[in-house]
Amino acid sequence: MLRPLLPALKLLPVLTLMLLAAPTAVQAEGGSLYAVELIVFRVSSPGGNEDWSALPPGRGFGNDSTRGGTPQVVRVLAPSDYRLASVDSTLRGSGAWRPIAHAAWIQTAANWGTHIGIGLSDVGINVPGLTGTVYLERATYLHLGMELTLSSGGIDYTIKEMRSVKFNERQYFDHPAFGVIAMVSPIRTEQPRAEQ
Repeated sequence: MLRPLLPALKLLPVLTLMLLAAPTAVQAEGGSLYAVELIVFRVSSPGGNEDWSALPPGRGFGNDSTRGGTPQVVRVLAPSDYRLASVDSTLRGSGAWRPIAHAAWIQTAANWGTHIGIGLSDVGINVPGLTGTVYLERATYLHLGMELTLSSGGIDYTIKEMRSVKFNERQYFDHPAFGVIAMVSPIRTEQPRAEQ
């Protein structure tokens, strides 16, 4: 009777290891922590053929839900902990783009559709003319969004976009006048061991 089950039982440890090694969807409990890092940069010399004041439609924000799950900033990271420092240096050296803000922090995520974000000043970004909010929301997948406005020369330039993201991948949010490069990384927390 056990003989037909033996091949399946031999595969069980292999399947278990594969499941443990595979990337998982975002955890459902509210205790998950994420490191968010972003660089905001602007064009050094705007071209004359763009309509710089055009307000793009919000992409990916959906409705104005107010369900629970308020995100919290746990800790603002020091520049020595930045993972995008080489990107910042490349932008500075390009001559075409000028970084105006660079910050990283650890936070919890809001529930998908809440549209409750973290203000730039809450993570130490206090650049004249730059205002806005960063959104990190979770459902089956993690979503990162920006609603940022850069005011310059009497014109307001806006980025308003939300998209699903993969861990440790650079994301680019753009506008002809300025842009954002961002990255989200999971923070591994030690699980308490069961007493034996």
